[in-house]
Amino acid sequence: MTTSSLIKSVRYCSVIIFAALLSACASTPPVSTAGSVSFGAYPDNYKELVTGYLAKKPTRTPLDLTRIQFLKEPNKFIFSQNNREKFGYRVCAQVPTQNAVELRSHFFLVNDGKVTEHLHDSGLIRLSSKFCNVQMMAIEQREAVIAEKEQLDEHGFKYIVCHGDGQESFYAFSPTKNKLIQKHDANVVANYDISELSESYIVANGDDGARMTVNRISGTMLKHHNGQEQTSSCELTSQQRF
Repeated sequence: MTTSSLIKSVRYCSVIIFAALLSACASTPPVSTAGSVSFGAYPDNYKELVTGYLAKKPTRTPLDLTRIQFLKEPNKFIFSQNNREKFGYRVCAQVPTQNAVELRSHFFLVNDGKVTEHLHDSGLIRLSSKFCNVQMMAIEQREAVIAEKEQLDEHGFKYIVCHGDGQESFYAFSPTKNKLIQKHDANVVANYDISELSESYIVANGDDGARMTVNRISGTMLKHHNGQEQTSSCELTSQQRF
């Protein structure tokens, strides 16, 4: 074999090997942690986690954390960054600056009680809607507030209907007066003073010694009275039922 032929053969083999390497690189899938995915526990205290995180994070323009507006409840979220998948609960919020000039959108990924990722408007670059569609969330939140207000009567009461043990119970609930009133045939049969009121629970104690616990997420009511426990399934209604 001549020197010229040998050089051509070496060049040909090099091209084949290089092409094979490119093909192997192109077909290599991104690194995924889906086999060991962990979203962590649901962050009930997500508001405290986020505000605490922002309070410790230096910013060029100070934020007014007293007026932070959270949009929706946290939900499981996955996104890819640097060819790796990241898991956790998504929290979206709008935070005004202290000078009240700007309202910035923020995305937080919470996992195991910590903020693991944080993206936000920078003034020049807007937060991508793939992380938080803030405009849509704000519209949905306003619609939910309007719908909730429509269920209040002129005295500020909401109405709750509960079903348990084959019976229907009717309650009037005032979040501002901290009152839960049980009615039957248009008559008040029991009064309850609300001792705990949060986004998740209502706890009320009655003048008859009964204690009511309402899970506002699941719609379950537990009534403890005279050593007995009764479970009911409840829902809000826009009309009184007498």
